[in-house]
Amino acid sequence: MTDTSHPSAVRVFGKSLYMLAGGWAMSILWLWLVGLRQHVDRFGTTPDDFAVSLLIAGVIPMLALALLARTVGKLTGVAATAVQEKHEWRHAFSWALFPNLFLLATAYLLIVGG
Repeated sequence: MTDTSHPSAVRVFGKSLYMLAGGWAMSILWLWLVGLRQHVDRFGTTPDDFAVSLLIAGVIPMLALALLARTVGKLTGVAATAVQEKHEWRHAFSWALFPNLFLLATAYLLIVGG
């Protein structure tokens, strides 16, 4: 007795974790690029290690989110129809929109404040 007209909340949660991992990756990449540019502006050269420590520190949580999303996806399976699958991705995007905006706003504040 499953209702296929409504998206599965658990599958939407798994998909939204993918969206959060993507937003996290964009924020870290933005911080890294701005940090490189700032270092070049201040010292005239790129950092010795190209600020790889920032990338590593950002990639670890992103991978953890993606692994959790993959696990949830494997446990819940796929939607019954392709239309329902697209509907769930739209829901996941809307659920992850504000957290991703907050991540980008935090990165912006770190850039402007630094």
